[in-house]
Amino acid sequence: MFSTLDTLGFELPYYGFMVGLGILACFLLIKLVTMKKRDHIEGIEYVCIGLAGGIGAFIMAHIVYAIAQFDKLVYVLTHLDRVFGSLQKFMAYMIDVFGGMVFYGGLIGACIGAFIYMKVAKLDVRSYADTLAPCIPLFHAFGRIGCFLAGCCYGIESNFGVTYHHSLIVNANGVSRLPIQLFESVENVLICLVLLAVLCKCSSLKKGTLIWIYGLIYPVVRFINEFFRGDITERGYFGPLSTSQWISIFLFVISAVALIAEYSRKPKQNTAVNKEVA
Repeated sequence: MFSTLDTLGFELPYYGFMVGLGILACFLLIKLVTMKKRDHIEGIEYVCIGLAGGIGAFIMAHIVYAIAQFDKLVYVLTHLDRVFGSLQKFMAYMIDVFGGMVFYGGLIGACIGAFIYMKVAKLDVRSYADTLAPCIPLFHAFGRIGCFLAGCCYGIESNFGVTYHHSLIVNANGVSRLPIQLFESVENVLICLVLLAVLCKCSSLKKGTLIWIYGLIYPVVRFINEFFRGDITERGYFGPLSTSQWISIFLFVISAVALIAEYSRKPKQNTAVNKEVA
């Protein structure tokens, strides 16, 4: 498809362009949600949370990609003499091992970075998490469109599909492939709408649990989508399942346990009222 967008004499990567649109869409969504909830929250806090989450996402996305390239990672760690033979060799190995990104790594890193900032800033983590949860699939939807335009995260060979000719991922070119990126983009938009409906309409929703609801829905979608991905060599496999499928199972279990624990917890009694009654 297209790797760059020519605008005003500059070449802007389509993926970066879609990420920028995704960030803008998320801030607009946050504004709408806070107006609906009548939360008087400073916008600068969301900017800071976004920056902290973005740093964490960038770091962990690359780390998980390296773990997915397990054989290459092991080779680098066991052949340090070659890796550090020259600056050119070092850069080549680093790009080869850490050059890609994995969404789940970015998700985990973003949550860690945002959580650390909110704790340091002494913010109400649960309240902010509920507002931010629908932004995750919304941002992801834009990111998947960027993947489609750039030719990464491509689907299996299919008569119903698109043929890449200029993708930076050589294996994607010259074959008609299922546009799984667009399918997942639509699925993420639907997940976003479901989360918004639960947040705005469900009176029984406990504060801070919307993120766990997302953790139940998306892993199921991602687990199924992985069977239609064609970038086998880029994703990495452990046994019969891909790295992302194993993470999907882990995230689903963690989310289910967290929700069960949250809704099984008895509400705290007001000790002051109990003393007066006594």
